[in-house]
Amino acid sequence: MKLLRGFLCLVLAAGFVFEARAQLSIQAIDVAGDSITKGYNAGNAFPCSNGDQEQYNWLTSDTHGASLCGTGSENVFSFLERMECDFGTSILASSPNHAASGARMLSDFVNQANNIKTYLSAQSGQKLAAVFLGHNDSCGGNLNKTNASCTSVDQDPNNYCKTKPDAFEREFRKGMDILMSVPNTRVGVVSPVRVSQLCNFGSKTNCQVGQSCQFLWGVANICQSLTRDCSTTRISDTYTTMKAYRDVIKRVTAEYAAIPPGGASPIVLIAGEMVGGGTRAAGTDFIYSDAPWYYRFNAEQISCCDCFHPSGIGQDQLAKMLKIGLSCSRLQPCCRDTGDPLEDGKCTRTEVKRVYYRGLL
Repeated sequence: MKLLRGFLCLVLAAGFVFEARAQLSIQAIDVAGDSITKGYNAGNAFPCSNGDQEQYNWLTSDTHGASLCGTGSENVFSFLERMECDFGTSILASSPNHAASGARMLSDFVNQANNIKTYLSAQSGQKLAAVFLGHNDSCGGNLNKTNASCTSVDQDPNNYCKTKPDAFEREFRKGMDILMSVPNTRVGVVSPVRVSQLCNFGSKTNCQVGQSCQFLWGVANICQSLTRDCSTTRISDTYTTMKAYRDVIKRVTAEYAAIPPGGASPIVLIAGEMVGGGTRAAGTDFIYSDAPWYYRFNAEQISCCDCFHPSGIGQDQLAKMLKIGLSCSRLQPCCRDTGDPLEDGKCTRTEVKRVYYRGLL
């Protein structure tokens, strides 16, 4: 028994050392993402930028200068800065990063993945390629649920012209084939957030018009398929769509993680195309984080400028939980899945038991 305990201790210690070395060896970071990862309106103050503020973004913001454990003047302690603080060394990041405001999995992931491949292939050592997409595939939908026609056969005419889950999966697989070909790269795939939680904050004051967020949503095209009136139908439909995207991302990432080095991704027929056949490069691995899916956001983490994007506080929280993971407890309740799309969409029921969702390390 003592020998067994000793063996287990050695295994655990070896695992810890491996993770620490893997984190220490990351020398360059890039990302496929949307306006969240461009820091859109994260300044959270009038006059609002109404544009990208990448210096606030959760992943690659690097404003702390020589003080590697400082947050910088914007007070977002990014994922990159947290790693630099931990190990006292600088990390490279594409500047600007390869996310883009308005980006969708459907139309942009392949192009972003190619840009990431070009950048990271030119860097030495271990790399991190993060993927944080899906929000605009839902929020880019039309106001009306049923539409006579959409702009693409990959959009659902019975679901606000949102991206169909099978088309979403097809494009995700294409991009993953590209990223898996970059040697010595951790492909860190991040779940989308529950966009439907926005409807919890309709009474928050918008700092551009001086009225409530719900007033702004009623007159502006900001995720209109959800926020135009935050009806129970819109909340349920948005949650159901986002969950379908999240389930695709989680399942497919696990599938790619099971491919051996030098092995090929499965060739599948999906949404009218044959995809797959990419080769997993040496030293490349995959990790999935469900932390944003289960995180329960609060009003101060939503930008007062557009009542949609994360504020600086929200960006900082994303950086924290994707670096160290999300621990649910009575002090930090998380969203609980009950099977009711309205309750789950609003995160009405919470999980207070100790549950942990890992980050990207």
